[in-house]
Amino acid sequence: MKNSIALLLLLAVTIRGFPNTSDKNDVEDDTSTQQLAVEDDDGNLVPLDLDAKDTNDTELSSESLNDSVLFYLYTVKNPNDFQQLWINDSKTLSESNFDPSKPTRIVTHGWKNSYKGESCVLIREAYLKHRQYNVIVVDWSKISVNLYTVAMSGVKKVAAQVGQMIDFLATQGVDTTTTIVIGHSLGAHVAGIAARQAKSTVDYVVALDPALPLFAFAEPGDRVAKGDANFVQVIHTNLGRLGFDRAIGDVDFFPNGGGIQPGCGVNWSCSHGRSYKYFAESINSNIGFVGIECENFILYKLDKCRDNNKEIMGGPNPTTKATKKYYLDTNESSPYAKG
Repeated sequence: MKNSIALLLLLAVTIRGFPNTSDKNDVEDDTSTQQLAVEDDDGNLVPLDLDAKDTNDTELSSESLNDSVLFYLYTVKNPNDFQQLWINDSKTLSESNFDPSKPTRIVTHGWKNSYKGESCVLIREAYLKHRQYNVIVVDWSKISVNLYTVAMSGVKKVAAQVGQMIDFLATQGVDTTTTIVIGHSLGAHVAGIAARQAKSTVDYVVALDPALPLFAFAEPGDRVAKGDANFVQVIHTNLGRLGFDRAIGDVDFFPNGGGIQPGCGVNWSCSHGRSYKYFAESINSNIGFVGIECENFILYKLDKCRDNNKEIMGGPNPTTKATKKYYLDTNESSPYAKG
């Protein structure tokens, strides 16, 4: 009894660090502060200003999109040096190391990042460590380096380009029902919208802590959501701050409750980034990230859900078709998985 009371007190203190997501207006107002920041490719914290205006009147035409949304292929034959692919360019594709008989993974980054960023590199390297994959990294950094408001407004246009690439690959023999699209932060919305817009059915979308700012009221089709692909898995690691404030996928995983991550303290950008670190590790983990179905984090920590269904978060070929919410604990440093 004393242990339960102590745990409840600890959880109460911990949850004070989580946002109150009962009112969407509160969430939107809370994320409109200057406290939000994300890391760029060099690890520098960049403030997220939701009130900044684009003084350059940035316009994304079809022509500029072709030069601003780039597709880089990596395989076991070229794990470090990309081969650039182009939409509807079958000659370039046939001359590359792309193998339509191998599973394809499409990976994209978030705001202020690029194909060189940690999210893309860790996931790419994890996939190619032991297995044969076509890993296509989407680089939309010419757009994502702009003000957050500009990058956010370009998400659907970037997603349309990715959707066109998916459809082109389908004409070249790719089985899109085995294709997985993975994205972090703003890139999670790119991944979901791209899969939804593609004429070819995409098997799986993995959304890594989808960006919340300016997306709180967005409807499916304007953000990642269940229905974007055959199945949508969401991994929450900065709940209600930089990351989405509620379950929005077919299955939603909440490591450590989905809010402040162990080892990150009050650094929300660190917690935001744990989503892709957990996923990258899950690809080659021997024990995996095992989540337990539970209504909320308090019941999970009180061990009230121990007999409920268990599912693996992430993995090289996510196959779970379970729905609802799953909770799990991680270590505070790598290796993060606790089985």
